[in-house]
Amino acid sequence: MNYSAQNSITIKRLRSSDSLILTFGNNGIPLFQAIDDVSGAVAPNWEVAANQPIRTPKITSTRGVAVDVMSHTWFYNGTELVFNGTEVGGWIEDSTGKFQINAQGSIKIVKNLASILNMAGDTLSYTAQAKVAGVEYELSGELDIVIQKMGASSYYASILADTEALSSDNPTTNITTKLFQGITEISSYHVKWFKDFDEWVEKSNQKNIQITRDDVGGAQLFIAEFSKDIGSPVIARAAIRIMDVSDDYKVVLDITSANKMVYVENGVNNNVTVKAKIVNMKTGAVYAPSNPTWRLDVMNREDWTSLKTSATDTITVTPAETDRDGNYFDVDVMAEVTFN
Repeated sequence: MNYSAQNSITIKRLRSSDSLILTFGNNGIPLFQAIDDVSGAVAPNWEVAANQPIRTPKITSTRGVAVDVMSHTWFYNGTELVFNGTEVGGWIEDSTGKFQINAQGSIKIVKNLASILNMAGDTLSYTAQAKVAGVEYELSGELDIVIQKMGASSYYASILADTEALSSDNPTTNITTKLFQGITEISSYHVKWFKDFDEWVEKSNQKNIQITRDDVGGAQLFIAEFSKDIGSPVIARAAIRIMDVSDDYKVVLDITSANKMVYVENGVNNNVTVKAKIVNMKTGAVYAPSNPTWRLDVMNREDWTSLKTSATDTITVTPAETDRDGNYFDVDVMAEVTFN
């Protein structure tokens, strides 16, 4: 089974029929801050060194070819960060004093981003210039910084992986979970795991799990449901996608409509159509098996439930999926296929 979700990584096709895959390593600290809108208290406090999240870009060739990363550029909410401060311990501060970078292109957040004036989520964007076999390519990706106004009964869950890209050289990854109630991290909770929509019973009630290449076909979405105790109501959900870059086949999703974003203009819905295909990662050729069984879903990124399902290789995203309860939401398109 191959499985993929749109808009979480960027894959560039190389002249050698190789692919470059961009993922982000981490130091085990979620990109999450909660703020109490009454007291202004923020947690975790990113001014404390032990609480500061780090994200490290990793560019991998599916053929194992050496990748030379020539430059790293980071953006905060669309504005390029200028790292012109003094270097301390291998880290250089940016002009805002909120971020630091090292020689590997890793970014560290060293100041609190949540405040009474900033209670909405932020975005870190990354662009790299990479060279493979003498040819230069540009890759880019985004990281969401979750900032939430938290009451005492609110919950937020996160999942982090040692690496999100498995290969023959790196066949396993460790997955850890965290749960926050209000502005406090809590340690007593139950986790139920799913591989897309199928419960992963053997991993039940494990807060931290190990995933191997045998658990991943091309790419796989793992969903965790959090509850206070076994059998009690679900209080939070989180998801992470793990890729196997050494697999022969991968599902690739393309936007085939003229519209690249969903919107409404003069009362007319402007929809986005997404089409899936199977690509042989060794040759770069599209593979068309006989009688494949497809499932495509438009996923709610707030709770990782399906908003819409298609039994074909194509699905259309409309405002019915993105516009809910008077708010606008981004969604993920997820695809899986079985074939002989």
